[in-house]
Amino acid sequence: MPAPLVLKFISTLAFAIQFLIFVYLYQSHRIRFFHYLLWGWGFFTVSKGLKLAEAVLPAGVRLDPLMDAAGIAALFCVLVGAAAYRWDYRMRGRDALVAGSFALAVVMLGERSATGPGLELGLGIILGLAQAAAGLAFWPRPSAGMAYRGAGLLAASFLMWGLYRIATGFVAVESGSTTYYAVHGAFICFYFLSTFAIIIMVLDRARNEMRSLKEFNERLVQGLREGLALVAGDFTVRYSNPRMIEQFGPTQGRRCYERLTVDGKPCPGCPLERRHEMDGQRPVHLEVDGVGGRHLLLSCSPVRQPDGEVLLLELVADVTEQTQMRERLQQAERLAAAGELAAGVAHEIRNPMAAIVNATTLLAAGTGLTDEEYASTLSAVRTEARRLNRILSEFLLFARPRAPERRLSDIAEVVERVASLIREDRARAAGVELDVRMDRSVPVFRFDPDQMIQVLWNIALNGVEAMEGQGRLRLDVEQVNGDVVISVADTGRGIPPGDRARVFDPFYSRKPAGTGLGLTIAQRIVAAHGGRIELNSAPGRGTRVRIALPLALAAP
Repeated sequence: MPAPLVLKFISTLAFAIQFLIFVYLYQSHRIRFFHYLLWGWGFFTVSKGLKLAEAVLPAGVRLDPLMDAAGIAALFCVLVGAAAYRWDYRMRGRDALVAGSFALAVVMLGERSATGPGLELGLGIILGLAQAAAGLAFWPRPSAGMAYRGAGLLAASFLMWGLYRIATGFVAVESGSTTYYAVHGAFICFYFLSTFAIIIMVLDRARNEMRSLKEFNERLVQGLREGLALVAGDFTVRYSNPRMIEQFGPTQGRRCYERLTVDGKPCPGCPLERRHEMDGQRPVHLEVDGVGGRHLLLSCSPVRQPDGEVLLLELVADVTEQTQMRERLQQAERLAAAGELAAGVAHEIRNPMAAIVNATTLLAAGTGLTDEEYASTLSAVRTEARRLNRILSEFLLFARPRAPERRLSDIAEVVERVASLIREDRARAAGVELDVRMDRSVPVFRFDPDQMIQVLWNIALNGVEAMEGQGRLRLDVEQVNGDVVISVADTGRGIPPGDRARVFDPFYSRKPAGTGLGLTIAQRIVAAHGGRIELNSAPGRGTRVRIALPLALAAP
């Protein structure tokens, strides 16, 4: 095999290998100027491959136009890469169109031998000047803040490579001669120098970014106002930030719970054993009683190491002051609630007590009362006494609610019982149309049927009274996403927007004789069952109360 052909094969293989190295580096270093240089090196490799193909193809086949087009495309990408490096330039479509048109024109001109040596020389000078200009753009300028290692080497390589292109246009080179090998060797030298310089620049930029990121992380961790610790699987602290050391003393090499907990034992609910299964986006929060009466809040997240080891990252915040403030606030709220209850009870019992006092005063006088007036006054005493007893009973039920006695029961029976009570109450529900709809697939589950009858009866009775005995009351039971949902809807006057937020407040009632405890008690009973109660209403469109009870304890 002729030596020139061997040389072309080796250089083409070297070009291809270096291009693949660039592709590999680009996967983890997606820098704009490197992106354009990667394309340039790809076109250089194509040009070399075409030259090798021309050498092995029959003598009549000429690929010079394609080689020139590939060389122009490569130089264009080098220029764009230099502009991206110096001025953060981004290639636009019109720029690529101009370069493509120029390369296409070269291809259309055909073989260089047919167009005369002048075109070949002029093309070589233009490409050489372009490459030299790229070298000047890469030249380091301290004032511009660019200090990548390898930039000077790359600039010098491109500059000399450009001058080499210009000079070779004036030298006659015969294949296989000493001059041929010298010219080809110089080209390979400039190419390799440029390749090494680009690799050095990319790796140096990555090293600078890693250094900056490390410094940022260190400043971030060191400046945290919370303690931070990395804990291994045996509870040993691998790292702790200055705030952690300031709060708890030296912790590195010690077991974390020895410094954090008041009893020196692992925190209840510690997620260390299941750290491999944790989701890093949702940390586990623990409240811990610390040494010296402190209250600590721990936020724990997994940290996966490159070697596969999983550590636990703990952020430790001293929330003693916040906890004490919250306890004082809760105490103040309890006192305020007790005061509100006392005022509500006093308000509710004042009217019946006043009526009883007035009636007993008349009865004590005993003069001037007819038998009919005497009987009416005595009946008023009994009525107000019953009303007072009802108020006190509801207040006691509100103040000391009975825990639900859960047993396997059928919610359909509860709803049917409430429906029958409404039908039997002719005094208040004579004109009410009752519509009961049951989902028979709802299974029996554990709840207190007596308390649920109380809840539904209270809500249904509110609906009947809102309709003033005329309208349509609907009771629905269905199963929705693991909950049993009971809905009570009426066609009454509805609730104004300003009152909807207060309907569950104690002693708030829009009825003249209401105590304002019915819905409050209903809400407590539902909450004690682990459920929720919601109310939707609009003036003139009625009210719908929706109760959702969990079906988690359903019978098999």
